[in-house]
Amino acid sequence: MNYRKLLENYKIQILILAVLLSFFALFLADANPYTFDAKLGIEFIGGVRIPVSLEKNVDANTMDSIVETLKTRINSYGLSQAIVRPVGSKEVLVEVPNADESAIANVKKILQEQGRFEGIIDGKQAVSGESVVAVGGPNGEGTPASLGTPSWSLSFSVTRQGAEAFSEAGRGKARYPVYMFLDRPENAAIILQRSELNALSQKQATDALKKEGNDIALIFVDELTSATSNNTAAVSAVLRNKTTVIVSQSTLSKIQSTLQTAGFEAAAGANGATDTINSSTTKKVIVKTDADIVPLTIRGEISEWRAIGLLSAPQLSEGLASGSISQFYSITGTALGATSKEQESYALTQIKQLKSVISGGKLPVSALVGSSFAIEPALGRQFLTYSAIATLLAIAIVALLIILRYKDYKLSIPIVLINSIEILILTAVLGRIGNLDLAAMAGIISLIGTGVDDQLIITDEVLAKKKQDEEETEYGLREKIGKAFSIIFTTAGVAIVAMMPLLLSGIVEISGFALATIIGILVGILITRPAFGAIVEEMYKK
Repeated sequence: MNYRKLLENYKIQILILAVLLSFFALFLADANPYTFDAKLGIEFIGGVRIPVSLEKNVDANTMDSIVETLKTRINSYGLSQAIVRPVGSKEVLVEVPNADESAIANVKKILQEQGRFEGIIDGKQAVSGESVVAVGGPNGEGTPASLGTPSWSLSFSVTRQGAEAFSEAGRGKARYPVYMFLDRPENAAIILQRSELNALSQKQATDALKKEGNDIALIFVDELTSATSNNTAAVSAVLRNKTTVIVSQSTLSKIQSTLQTAGFEAAAGANGATDTINSSTTKKVIVKTDADIVPLTIRGEISEWRAIGLLSAPQLSEGLASGSISQFYSITGTALGATSKEQESYALTQIKQLKSVISGGKLPVSALVGSSFAIEPALGRQFLTYSAIATLLAIAIVALLIILRYKDYKLSIPIVLINSIEILILTAVLGRIGNLDLAAMAGIISLIGTGVDDQLIITDEVLAKKKQDEEETEYGLREKIGKAFSIIFTTAGVAIVAMMPLLLSGIVEISGFALATIIGILVGILITRPAFGAIVEEMYKK
């Protein structure tokens, strides 16, 4: 066999390039050749478990709906390998492979939100999540890079009925802020230090808290703790009638006794987590970070107040205030960050979170997100080692069967080599675009069988007996290989079509297998099968 001529074949050159890129992706991506750089699944490296407790027992159909909603929210954020599974009829466990703290915090934030979206103008509800029909899209998302300003935007459209309600609420309210909330707390009070208003007047803050029949009470700490306050009794009465209190971590310790008097038992604070203070009643305390408790302002006007779910407060335009009806609206916000890169990253995160909740929908029952905790992998890296050994053993058995079939050990070398290269490339691709979990490993191991099967088709066509006294020509050899490839392409197309429903099912446990199978097939027909055909042609053309 002419190895020099073989190396000049572009199909072999593409194969070599793919191998080099795969080695780089798996071992040199972090410039350290002694580490395995692919992202591994929770079965191999462990991760974080987040329990979600439901307020009551639910039936199987409701539980399925909750699980799918949570998956949609998390997947929209980009963590497609998160596992969401029910435990009994009142709890759901969310498991995320090892990720940085900010990613885990964002997942918890997404889980806590109930998906209640509403826009309020001068205390009247103008739009709600039930009327939203489409969110974002190719032209519906703006970041600092695309807008040219340090802000972000997300467009959405509403039903005709929703547009009419918005028009009615906004009539004659030109230049009024449209307070756009996500999970605005019900029957709540927010307790602040006066300095935490961030230069806003008390009236500005109160206007943002208004809603017909469900105002959020604004209470200052000194009104609860000062012995000289003239309205302490009245404020305490307001607090007793509320079922939710929003307070910062630093303020909580100062008003513990007051909360107990009002029916809230003592609570341990949590960074941005929701804690039920007294499970025997419906009273709860929502503990926010000091950053979230302070409203953000732009040019002296409130723009965002994360503690109460206020995401944006754009002013109502003259056209909408005139009573005209529009079905298209946009949520905007300031992109925080010291550099343009930080602003872009912040904007993308905000858009993903907002899309995930609005698109994910509202949970059918209220849920309490518990504290996350690390979990150990089922079998850890040892299990990954066992998987690698099983893969190598499968390749060895395949090589033995090929030798027994063709009575030629030389023929088994290119078949096993190409099959091993397929596995290497597929592992590199899956390890970079997703996680190598159990489902992916199953897809990789299944590739051993399908890959060898295709190569046997090529080999059998090449070794097919010629007619008596017929001389094998290079043209005839290529014709045989072309016939083999027509069979391979047909079976590959059928296999991809068969896997598409699994890939699009949204079920993480099987979509990983489908993705691995489809990518493996594409790697085969685009890279490794043509290279194997070139090798066989060079081996037998004489």
